[in-house]
Amino acid sequence: MSALLLTLVLAQPAVADQPAPPPPAAGPGFRLHLGAQVGLPILLGLGATGTFFVEGKPRFDVDAWWEPSGFLQSYSVGAAWRPGDRFFFVGARARLLQFQPPWTKGFNGANDNHLGLGLEAGARLRVGPGDKGLVALALSGTLVPTQSVNLQWLLGLTAGFSWSVWER
Repeated sequence: MSALLLTLVLAQPAVADQPAPPPPAAGPGFRLHLGAQVGLPILLGLGATGTFFVEGKPRFDVDAWWEPSGFLQSYSVGAAWRPGDRFFFVGARARLLQFQPPWTKGFNGANDNHLGLGLEAGARLRVGPGDKGLVALALSGTLVPTQSVNLQWLLGLTAGFSWSVWER
């Protein structure tokens, strides 16, 4: 009986000999989205958003937007932090505002270009297959110190959608 028991014990593979399970997929470290947004007072925007992931969760965003208009045109760059690696974000934005587009008659760069600096907060939700879609909603405030008191503060609300075109 003891010989049979010894044979059964020796025939079993050792736990250490079994292959280790593969580590869980970490996901991308960076994802680039291209998309569009609508809002007020700037009606339409086209741009790109880059998201930096840490341990598979979004931590920081950087973006660049062109918001064309017949009256109030804007070029902006922003950076945002996502507290708790969630969908809420807070960030800062630098915005070059043009109160008359350069392709119109009477454009004067010295008078029509103004630099605005501001803060924004909102949500960026990942949606779709593989979380490649990005739905964004943001509230922002921009200080334009070169303008009269009436136009010194520019409050904005935007909503947009972007799709991931590249990840690493």
